Amino acid sequence: MPGSPPAVSVIMNCLNAEPYLREAMDSVVAQTYPDWEIVFWDNASQDNSGEIAKSYGGRVRCFRGDVTVPLGQARNLAIAEAKGRYLAILDCDDVWLPEKLERQIALLERDPSVGLVFSDCQFMDSSGTFQGTFFQRVPPRAGDPYLALLSGPNFIPGPTVVMRADAVRKVGAYNAAFRYVESYELFLRLARAYGVTHLDELLARYRLHGTNQAGAGHAGMTTELMQVIRESVAQIDAPARSARWAIEKRLLLLRCKRLLQIAKGQT
Repeated sequence: MPGSPPAVSVIMNCLNAEPYLREAMDSVVAQTYPDWEIVFWDNASQDNSGEIAKSYGGRVRCFRGDVTVPLGQARNLAIAEAKGRYLAILDCDDVWLPEKLERQIALLERDPSVGLVFSDCQFMDSSGTFQGTFFQRVPPRAGDPYLALLSGPNFIPGPTVVMRADAVRKVGAYNAAFRYVESYELFLRLARAYGVTHLDELLARYRLHGTNQAGAGHAGMTTELMQVIRESVAQIDAPARSARWAIEKRLLLLRCKRLLQIAKGQT
């Protein structure tokens, strides 16, 4: 009905994204699911990103911070402005395929116990050349998603995620204390409290370039991963022996990686 809130708030956090921004926003406009808004949070960009976003009209609600803040904090600022029942995350250098929202919202509407749904996506480089899919590299694991996320690599590609807004607010949204693993940490908390499921379909394209790969392999990421896993394990009842061994094995591998990073002078 006229004036009613949109079903989906598309959260777009931007920092100097001018080269790719129109392609990302056009992919939202092209969605077969029509009931959306974009909450565009400009994280003190120094390029024309804000002007580009404003050119898309009233369905894009634009906000701008006075200073650049960590991504988790910026996402929370955008979420605080969101009006939708669902939150869909789209970084300004990624792209959705036209049926993404339609397919995922239908699943969420069918099953109220699901707090987060994701899908496969294609990797592409800065020129748009495809480089395989996310699930080919990190397939979703069977069983309890919470234990699977604790004991192995993050299998939830960010640009495919749609979450229930009330679920995100109930578990506390993003933890701004983390610089590298804020999404993974939120996904863990959602997986502990709600159902997490996926569609085995390509519904987005994830762009790989120097800026968004800068944290991969960083010593800070290794340290944060160990912290998150330890804190999460401390909050749950003792898992089955096989799950605990898998978690301990992952922590051991991360500790070895961290020692190598220290030996190389990475602090």
